[in-house]
Amino acid sequence: MLEKVTASLVVFLITVFSFGAILMFANAIFQWDLFPPAIEKIIYFLGFVTFVVTVASSIINLMLNVSRLTFFIQKIAEKLN
Repeated sequence: MLEKVTASLVVFLITVFSFGAILMFANAIFQWDLFPPAIEKIIYFLGFVTFVVTVASSIINLMLNVSRLTFFIQKIAEKLN
């Protein structure tokens, strides 16, 4: 259950973060000034938080899968002996 939630969260957050990063780079390159500076600081902070939560969810998902993998390898080793 937790694995499905973290995997779905990672996919969603990577999509949001990618779209936001594209907009941030386009805003910097073309100097669009879409938002006032105060709002841009909030948006950058939310982008950083999104990145941190994405990394944390990916690490949790990786840890869950590694424990499952070691469990299956242990089962295979027991069957071979």
